[in-house]
Amino acid sequence: MVASRLYEFGPYRLDPAERRLLRDGKPVALTPKCFDLLVLFVENSGHLLEKGELLERLWPGQFVEEANLSFNISSLRKVLGEGQNGRRFIETVPKKGFRFVERVEERWNRESKSATHPD
Repeated sequence: MVASRLYEFGPYRLDPAERRLLRDGKPVALTPKCFDLLVLFVENSGHLLEKGELLERLWPGQFVEEANLSFNISSLRKVLGEGQNGRRFIETVPKKGFRFVERVEERWNRESKSATHPD
């Protein structure tokens, strides 16, 4: 029996261990960086994540332009459908950073793995 943490927000279910995002039970395609960014936001829901912290956590030890972060946040907003029906997931805190504002529920997924179950 293997337990993994799941996050649910709006119509979405995020499974970081399986690197899977579902919307109403259907897979949502995300680039690897957008997925990592979403995990950071969801795991820190309601808390300000400063730009420098996000850059360091997404691109550790690398020099990366802030435009890369902006591009990934914009892409993530589009994928999540931010703005549709007034829905908002990511708040911009001017000159500071960003905050995930959607209510997140944490759950545990318990799946049984057997010798015939592929890893």
